[in-house]
Amino acid sequence: MADIYDFFLAINLRELPDAEVAELRWHLGLGPQPEDLTIPIDFSEVVVDDDGEPAVVQTPEPQLAQRGPGWKIGGALFAALEPREGGGWALTARQELHPDYYDHVDPLLEWLGARADYDHVDSDGTTKSGGGGDFVGYERWYEDATIERLLVIEDFKILRR
Repeated sequence: MADIYDFFLAINLRELPDAEVAELRWHLGLGPQPEDLTIPIDFSEVVVDDDGEPAVVQTPEPQLAQRGPGWKIGGALFAALEPREGGGWALTARQELHPDYYDHVDPLLEWLGARADYDHVDSDGTTKSGGGGDFVGYERWYEDATIERLLVIEDFKILRR
C-alpha cells in the first residue's frame, strides 16, 4: 500500500514576469533551474556534515515535473505551460503526490492562486458578485474510484474542498 494521490491541476494565469515564467517552467520540468528561486518554498534539509555535525542545506527540486507512465495511477504524468491568446498562461499538470511533499507543493499552489486569471475575479483578488470558486483540479487517493478533494480557486487562493 502507498499513500499516493492522483493530483490534477488546470489553471489560467495572468501575464507573468520572465523570471517567474522561468521558475515556473523549472517547477514543471520544462526548463533549467534559475539561479534565484523566488517562490517561497522551504527546501531546507538537515544532513550530517563531514565532521559528523548536523547542518541545514537547501535542496531545491521541481514540484510538478513528473513525466511518463504513472507508478500507481493509470495514465500519464505530465505538466504543460502554454501562452494563452490575448495574454497570460494556461497550466495543466497531472502528478502522483505523496502527502509528505505537500509542504513543498502547497506554497507553489498558493503562489499560483495569487496569479490566477479568471473573469469572475476583480483585479484586487476578490470574487465578483455572483461569482464562485472555479474548479481547477482534484486529488484522489490512487485506489479510490471517486475524487476525494476538489481544488477550487476563490479569491486568488487554491482551496481543497
